[in-house]
Amino acid sequence: MFKNKLLPPAFSLARYIININNRVYDGLLAFVGKLSFVQKLYLFAFILLCFNKSLAIVAAITVVGLLAEFWPLFTRVWHSLAGKAVLLLFYAVIANFALAGAASVVNEVVGVSSSHFSYTHNFAILLYLPAWTLAISIIALLVLQVFVPFYLFTLLLLKPFGIDGFNLTNLQHYQKWTMFFRLVLSSILLYHLALLSDVDSVIEENLDNPKLLSIQSPAAEQSELKKVIQISVDELEQAKKDQEITNSKKPKENSDNSTLNTLEQEITTSVNKSKQLRALYAQKTREFIAHFAYQLEADGKSRCAISNNAHIVELNDYEILEISPDMSKPYGYHFEVKVCQSPAFPL
Repeated sequence: MFKNKLLPPAFSLARYIININNRVYDGLLAFVGKLSFVQKLYLFAFILLCFNKSLAIVAAITVVGLLAEFWPLFTRVWHSLAGKAVLLLFYAVIANFALAGAASVVNEVVGVSSSHFSYTHNFAILLYLPAWTLAISIIALLVLQVFVPFYLFTLLLLKPFGIDGFNLTNLQHYQKWTMFFRLVLSSILLYHLALLSDVDSVIEENLDNPKLLSIQSPAAEQSELKKVIQISVDELEQAKKDQEITNSKKPKENSDNSTLNTLEQEITTSVNKSKQLRALYAQKTREFIAHFAYQLEADGKSRCAISNNAHIVELNDYEILEISPDMSKPYGYHFEVKVCQSPAFPL
């Protein structure tokens, strides 16, 4: 074990310094040796959090750590009868919301009930799986954030009675510190997921409007962006103005001003990027849905008269939905309900 270490020389000061170095080296080796793979991931993510401004990398490492840590717990719960019932109920609720959300998006694109586009409806569900994966992750992390403080408080209350808490994971060392790091890193991950999914606006739109995601004009997007960052930026701008009025020559105040400007730019950039990503995702999914409905679900030949380069879906014996390519439309296709002109029902 001491092959790679420096041998202490004869004089005492160098001997003392190298002995301290060897003790620190042995302590670090012992500490790292006790850590599991998941704990090493959390430690690495926390170090990046302290010395790196990019929180996306921290969030990605946290996702890997959470999956590696809680997957054995998930399998244990799944192999029990009660756990299976709870998980199936949870996913049934999520599936119901996914079905309803996909139906509303199909209705928004084609302009008629999604019951006439069963295959397009299924395709929309597949397209929105990433969004619902984010939603499920946020729900799980929110439950974790609420559960952990109450769990720790309950353990403190039960400790005088000699009752120890059960281990949710298979960690052998540093369980409380791991729980603390997990809570901090989960908060970072929750922040990024909330920016991507815009949970609060989605919930409000579901309560007031069946459309899960609305494509807004650039002016509306800019207005919404200003509202989102207004609370965070207001205080920063006010502090900046007061600082310029009182004294602009103090080095300390200049440094604070620079920090405020940097923080403001980071907030604006983060929110703006997340909104652009959501708008792009919503636009592209609707374009794919319209293309799928035209190319695969709609019929190119029918008993009803069809315009050139158009496909139709028969709504009933008297009406059809005609779909034709039109790049001037928001999703690249024009949807129009027409009367069915056929030999049985001529005009």
